[in-house]
Amino acid sequence: MATEGSNITVTFQAAEDMSTLQYQAVAIADKKVANDGKEATGILNSKPASGEHGTLIIFGKCKGRAGGTLAVGGRFTVSTSGYLTAAASGDHHAGLALEAITSGSVGSVLWQGAGYYQVSSL
Repeated sequence: MATEGSNITVTFQAAEDMSTLQYQAVAIADKKVANDGKEATGILNSKPASGEHGTLIIFGKCKGRAGGTLAVGGRFTVSTSGYLTAAASGDHHAGLALEAITSGSVGSVLWQGAGYYQVSSL
């Protein structure tokens, strides 16, 4: 079961209807759903309509909606429509899955913010 924990939040005024997008990634620059890991600022923790204020988790343990299967401990990035997907080398990762999450499901994640994920060969 997905749970939340300690986190840091900010409020923003939604530039589009996000009433069905809770737990997906948002870009604070345009106040719309994020389309990749580079522009993603945080996870939407409310259901604002366009023009309403919403809450965005910008760091910490929260719930996230997967757009593909995420393995426990796996790094994730953000796909189009703000879904969390497994990060590959060269992606801007946004955090770690704290449990296994199937596509379309909500699970516990650690949102760390956009960073560059590089795989090195050992």
